[in-house]
Amino acid sequence: MLKGLSATVLYGDQGRNGVVLITTKSGAAKRRPSEITLNQSYFSNTAASLPTYGTVYGNGFQQQPGFFFSNFGPRMDQGLTIAHPIAASSVANIRNAFPQFFDADGNPVRYDFRAYPDPSEVFFRRGNIHNTSLQMSGSSDRTGFNASFGYTNEEGFIPNNTLEKFNFGLGVSSAVTDRMTINSSFTYAITDVKSPPVNAAFGSGPSGGIPSIFAHVLYTPRSVDLGGLPYENPLDRSSVYFRSGNDIVNPLWAAEYYRNSSRVNRFFNSTSLNYDFTDNFAVTYRLGLDTYTENQEVRLNRGGPSDNANVQNGIYRSIDIRNTIWNQDLVFNYNTRFSDAIGFSALLGGNYRYDVYEQNGIASVGQLTFDLFRHTNFESSAARDPFSNLPLNITEEQRRMGIYSQLTLDYNDYLFLTVLGRNDWTSTVEQENRRILYPGASLSFLPTDAFDFASSTLNSLKLRVGYGTSAGFPDPYRTRTVISQNTRGFEQGGNLFPTQGLGTVLGNPDLKPELHEEVEFGVEAALFDNRLRFDLSLYQKNTRDLITFAPIDPSTGYMNTALNIGRMRNRGMEFQATAVPLQTATGFNWESIVNFGLYRPVVTELGGGLEEIVVAGFADLGNFAIEGRPFNIIKGTGFIRDEQSGQPVVLPTGDYGTASELVELGDPNPAWTGSWINTFRYKGFTLNVMMEYRHKGVIMSNTVTATLARGVTKDPVVDREMTFILPGVKEDGSVNDIQVTASNYFFNNYHSGPDEANVFDGSTVRLRELSFGYDLPEALLGRTPFKRASVALSGTNLWFRALNFPPNMNFDTDVLGLGVGNGLGFDFVTGPSSRRIGGTLTLTF
Repeated sequence: MLKGLSATVLYGDQGRNGVVLITTKSGAAKRRPSEITLNQSYFSNTAASLPTYGTVYGNGFQQQPGFFFSNFGPRMDQGLTIAHPIAASSVANIRNAFPQFFDADGNPVRYDFRAYPDPSEVFFRRGNIHNTSLQMSGSSDRTGFNASFGYTNEEGFIPNNTLEKFNFGLGVSSAVTDRMTINSSFTYAITDVKSPPVNAAFGSGPSGGIPSIFAHVLYTPRSVDLGGLPYENPLDRSSVYFRSGNDIVNPLWAAEYYRNSSRVNRFFNSTSLNYDFTDNFAVTYRLGLDTYTENQEVRLNRGGPSDNANVQNGIYRSIDIRNTIWNQDLVFNYNTRFSDAIGFSALLGGNYRYDVYEQNGIASVGQLTFDLFRHTNFESSAARDPFSNLPLNITEEQRRMGIYSQLTLDYNDYLFLTVLGRNDWTSTVEQENRRILYPGASLSFLPTDAFDFASSTLNSLKLRVGYGTSAGFPDPYRTRTVISQNTRGFEQGGNLFPTQGLGTVLGNPDLKPELHEEVEFGVEAALFDNRLRFDLSLYQKNTRDLITFAPIDPSTGYMNTALNIGRMRNRGMEFQATAVPLQTATGFNWESIVNFGLYRPVVTELGGGLEEIVVAGFADLGNFAIEGRPFNIIKGTGFIRDEQSGQPVVLPTGDYGTASELVELGDPNPAWTGSWINTFRYKGFTLNVMMEYRHKGVIMSNTVTATLARGVTKDPVVDREMTFILPGVKEDGSVNDIQVTASNYFFNNYHSGPDEANVFDGSTVRLRELSFGYDLPEALLGRTPFKRASVALSGTNLWFRALNFPPNMNFDTDVLGLGVGNGLGFDFVTGPSSRRIGGTLTLTF
């Protein structure tokens, strides 16, 4: 693993976040008999972060029963019965479909108002994960090979969520002559994923009416028998749920009749040819091919209630994708020694990369026959997405060329100086901005070797300093505003008319590559006969012209544009210490590793007269870049605050008032993170324990606030039958004394109130991994066909606690809806985290 830009300059923009060098098994150069290794594992997969559901209060509002999407009704332990929710439906089609829920006189049968099994029992399941892998390797004097096969069958913790994957691999290394070697590795993978749709939700259904399996299920009222009530209308197979107007899709129906699927066939090859002209001079040519085809399908049966009419009527979208990356390098290497003390090496290389992405798709709406997904079974079809109206037929090409060089001098193997640089040209920006040069240099010094003062106390000491740069390039076609064409723009008199217009993305002809610069200082040391080792790194990374795809005011006629947003500074520290506190002659060994890291990203300049930019999210709730403030600061609606005391202002209704201007809600970047890994070994037994801690960093959680607002969790230390008084002051500045009900307290102030109430400190402690393994002794295997055998039990994400979240939420801060791209710190009801427990058997023969 290469960390720091001074170590990754040669890898261009692909190495700006660090480089993990993976050496695939392509055989060996020495004669070795063939060997086969079999791995078989099984793991259970369960939802780890579901809330603790209450069992006292049921469906309703203001302590009264009712078929609302709320759990602030009466107690469920009073023997209360109500009209059956299906028979009480206001939808005649549903009432007529279920005569069994009416008595002989035509009245609704009675329904027990009690606690039914909660979603953790009815909806979420224990998924099974099976992994099988087989590896074979061997070599002659000049040629080695490695072949592998892998199979994974994985079930998610929600219904109809599966993954099946096949992996095939082959690696060959051959010394064609004494000076020429060829290394080549091939990987072919088939991945088939099926799942109900998962999209953003805000506590009142999915965003934009686009279905999401988690949009409603987590806060199903406790007196609703999710597993016992029918979820499908036998007359037309549409969704049926407890709500009087049937305006929410039943989660079980959605899991059965909404489906996203992806089937990927991927091929990867890396081939290198190396020729040693002399002992000091060599040339290497590398050719890489990474290509895949993917078939994506969205299948939404008609009959699911939604704010989106197309979803209600049924959607079938199919997309075929082909993506290919060709990568070539020609590298010249030279090394020599000017004297016994001075060594020198030089590298000069060129790189060419060509990417092409092709996508063809069609979307149909208006399903005729239920559960039949052919485009001919739908009323209309178009090559545009029915949700975004963006085209489904896309072709993207981009080319990148670069030359790079590295020079290294070493003095007596204790002083090393490296100077390196790279120049890239990219096709994704306008011609005047296509070229970017980024240099680097590093110096490392081993004083223990230079001054020969190594001892059993201080075994080694290394000091290093480095300067490195890297680039980041925008996606294609961000510099020009494109024309959007729709061949089915509108219909008039039975005729279809095409339309053309500007797209929703505003082109930016001044867009240019971003540049990352980093200065790093590090210390490495080993002490007490290597019983204690540590590595400390201090760094400052400066980013210039950071590329952000930002939303803009729709009044401009556009929705987004790509921007360079000035400068950003990131100062940080990384520390790792490895100690062996206990080691005995009987073979017991305890190794302990501590990791600590922190970073402070700050926007130092926006440029262009801009005061702030939305980095991710929405214009009224999202991550922002503001000059002088931490990058990704969250802004949203806040409380009206009293000018004198700074306290939140409570309105005459008893609820918090919402300020007219957006406010800063907090910094989502953690103050620091750490981990503690302990490994205990004794006579073939190994126990490994990994703990993690995250300190601060705010999280805006819709899962928590919607669950609180709906009242389905086990109550904290409060009595919801009493009245509540919100902390704060009234509009006249006096201490608030206005009483509100529990329903209003939670629903009005968490769900529909200011965003500020929904932000929590993300400090979390976690047991990330626990494993226990045993390597069988060779004496025991002597009479078996096996050379080696081991068995291990392990679990991941076994326990965690978000220290400052409300009780009974069991929220996992690893679940973030905007944890990709530049966004950070949001949870948009995208589902719980996973816990895996199982074992692995490994046999070699």
